[in-house]
Amino acid sequence: MDYPISSRAASLAPSLTLAISAKAKELRVAGEDVIGFGAGEPDFDTPQHIKDAATQALADGFTKYTPSSGIPELRQAVADKFQKDYGVEYEPSQVIVNCGGKHSCFNVIYATCEAGDEVIIPAPYWLSYPEMAKLAGAKPVILETTDATEFKVTPEQLREAITPNTKLFILNSPSNPTGSVYTADEIKALGDVCAEKGVLIMSDDIYEKLVYDGAEFTSVTGFSEEHLAHTIIVHGLAKAYSMTGWR
Repeated sequence: MDYPISSRAASLAPSLTLAISAKAKELRVAGEDVIGFGAGEPDFDTPQHIKDAATQALADGFTKYTPSSGIPELRQAVADKFQKDYGVEYEPSQVIVNCGGKHSCFNVIYATCEAGDEVIIPAPYWLSYPEMAKLAGAKPVILETTDATEFKVTPEQLREAITPNTKLFILNSPSNPTGSVYTADEIKALGDVCAEKGVLIMSDDIYEKLVYDGAEFTSVTGFSEEHLAHTIIVHGLAKAYSMTGWR
């Protein structure tokens, strides 16, 4: 007997990222010299002190249930990180620890969007963003970009795309997959539009530490209390510390 999957699950597109990565591995096994542009994963190992800490935690029996929002000391450490790196104040109660960046993104979209709400997503984009919006019953609104703007959305584009149904704007800088990094002025301008229009920003900052050639990361939260109030940050350890498989 066949058991059909739900219409929500059936509407989702398969992960092309995983398909590309699998094809690259297949070609390497066949002896081909391949540079993979699939999964976003550093080419270095997890730093030794992190592995040592995990090993010690296992030896100490630190393997039981923890609070659903995260270990209190960890939530405090995350708040301290944002104070140090972003110059913004968060209480530990404003920090929620999840199973990874993708889990966090989904939680943000699912917790903020009602059926019929619109989620603005600049293209090219990480392939999971639209599928998460669909699962939440929201409508992905794709904003196309070109190399003329270094694949960045302009404030004018964003303003034009906002409707009464717009709930969320997804900001990803440095960007996956383009690598584009918005300047401080560009970030502020986008934040200004969202604050003016009452649109939440989901700022996916997972690639914060992976900047090169003089580019600098800027957080949209650092410009004013208004920018801070309109922004939900998604961050994690996977990229900066090469911990993509740890979850």
